[in-house]
Amino acid sequence: MSDGAPDLIAMAQEFADKVDRLLAACLPQAPGMEVRQAGSRVNISPEGQEGKSGGVPLLVQGEILAWLRLTYSCRLDSPQTYLAIDKSSIWVVADVDRTPIFRFDYLYEADRVPHSHIQVHGQRGALSHLLSKTGHKAPHDMGALHLPTGGQRFRPDLEDVIQFLITDCLFDHLDGWKEAVDAARADWRVIQVKAATRAMAAHAAAALEELGYTVTPPEDGHPQVGEKARFAW
Repeated sequence: MSDGAPDLIAMAQEFADKVDRLLAACLPQAPGMEVRQAGSRVNISPEGQEGKSGGVPLLVQGEILAWLRLTYSCRLDSPQTYLAIDKSSIWVVADVDRTPIFRFDYLYEADRVPHSHIQVHGQRGALSHLLSKTGHKAPHDMGALHLPTGGQRFRPDLEDVIQFLITDCLFDHLDGWKEAVDAARADWRVIQVKAATRAMAAHAAAALEELGYTVTPPEDGHPQVGEKARFAW
């Protein structure tokens, strides 16, 4: 790009490479990640994943029983400095069914649903009864509920999902997966803390001062606190 602007494709490729390394260190037969430009956005997904097919195979004793489907839509942030995720979807789908079992979704521009949420596709009689009483439009489908998971900054990451699939669901994994997850999670949380600090600089400065740091604000004062950082669910 010209005028010293960040290269969106290069930054998206760097992010895709991180995801690629994480998957390759944790899950057998994980494909590489593919980067595709789509107008002002860049989409990232596993090689061979198309629509409702493909993804990262989830194996039990070498047999594919499910798929981990990943999709990221990326752009540059408002100051045109950092890579930002516009949308992300992390789906776990059984090999015998096209409907996700559960999905972790993030939408930067969410309106009527939480920015970060989980949907579980299943049924439970007690819940269906309750939702029927409230007049919910889909009382028999748990997947119609969007369970909030911490908003824009504190949402679950891919590392959390991978650890869940290995430790709770007992899918096949590679030796050394925990070290890879820990390292990637630490990196992710540093990035999120920095982003939260930029969005709520005055609060971050106050917390540092409580620890004994000396913080000098810009000459024109602390930047305005981000609306999403304070209020978005």
